[in-house]
Amino acid sequence: MAKIKLYKMNPIQYEDHIELWEKELKDWVPEKIFDAHVHLGPVEAVGEISPERLKLPLTTFTNLRLEELTAWYEKLYRTKRVEGLIAFPFPLQEVNLETANRYIISIMQKKPEIKGFILSNPKNTRTTVKQFQEALKDGVRFYGVKPYFDLLGKSNYETIMPEFIPRDLLEFMDTEGLILMLHTSGIGMGERANQEFVISIADDFPQIKIVLAHFGRYLKLQHFSDFLESRVLDYPSIFLEMSSVTQSEIYKMALGRRRLWPRILFGSDIPFGLITGVEFYQGETPTFITREHYPWSSTEYSGRKDLTYNTYHVIKAIKDTLENLNLGEEDVEELKTDLFFRNAKSNLLGE
Repeated sequence: MAKIKLYKMNPIQYEDHIELWEKELKDWVPEKIFDAHVHLGPVEAVGEISPERLKLPLTTFTNLRLEELTAWYEKLYRTKRVEGLIAFPFPLQEVNLETANRYIISIMQKKPEIKGFILSNPKNTRTTVKQFQEALKDGVRFYGVKPYFDLLGKSNYETIMPEFIPRDLLEFMDTEGLILMLHTSGIGMGERANQEFVISIADDFPQIKIVLAHFGRYLKLQHFSDFLESRVLDYPSIFLEMSSVTQSEIYKMALGRRRLWPRILFGSDIPFGLITGVEFYQGETPTFITREHYPWSSTEYSGRKDLTYNTYHVIKAIKDTLENLNLGEEDVEELKTDLFFRNAKSNLLGE
């Protein structure tokens, strides 16, 4: 039997800790939302997790069913409508890929607004292709692929992206026109090797759209600045997804380049977006400051009681940035609609 995590959260536990939603975000967020980053999967897809692994951030949550997600949406984004989402399994080495991907197939069969991404096997692309074809036989089609470093059994800082994104997988994706949901390795897109790898995908496989999760990841603001100065975002097939990005400085840099506006996507990273905290930069590495205690977080920060769900802090940061762009009210409303809905629905998915 798979182990149920300590941090399994029930929507009944919802709390608007600092009234950020009620007092500031509720009237600002557009009526329609497309969530471009969600993890879904049943508890039976996850094997036993060792005590040491349970101390890691990536095992904080291991399962979430569609019914639970729907209940969370009703609490988190109350008065709004989540009219579409990109969903993929929990990408853990303890996860049974076949069971996890079958669950995504089953919910796509029920809800056409769910755009499922297949969790790929980094060691055997044939098994990924086989499950993709099985989905077609069941009447649904995966929209993209979710590769992940942890399936190799190594840390993010010990892997390079070609290890978990093999060329034969990219060839298959290009043939099928699939989207790549990319959690980068190392320090993220500020790293030259990562920039070159992503550019090589865009050059060699033009039918693949690439979504850089968490804005491509960065450990310091300078890393994101270095990324913006590279050629990567010259490619219109490359998108930025905003989950976990809670610093207004990052959005200011990105939105300062108007050509990127059609390629920025809202994502929650639920259930990880339910963590009550934000990243805090000190020295060479980021620390996650949280309201509640997790084995991997710091609760020493004196302002932790000013914290709430990470997804709220993401929205707050984008709101603060838009309010300082010197745009007219109509332009701001149009841009909000793009970021929270239209960019994913139309520009990424082509619907």
